[in-house]
Amino acid sequence: MKTTIQVQFNNTSVETKDIEKKVKEALKAQNIKMNTIDTLEVYYKPEENAVYYVATSKTGEVTGNEEPLTIA
Repeated sequence: MKTTIQVQFNNTSVETKDIEKKVKEALKAQNIKMNTIDTLEVYYKPEENAVYYVATSKTGEVTGNEEPLTIA
């Protein structure tokens, strides 16, 4: 079964896989490997088209973004 989850707001539709991809790209750009992350919390504010994240590594280091990511 293939599942697609979309967030729709003000005539805009964003797939959750695109949000996840954007966050992972941002983490990779910071040289953070996915296999070192213990938890990843992602927040999407559709009214602002803004994505925020907080990643906690297996060693307890916390990384996040202050400037929002946007989905094109």
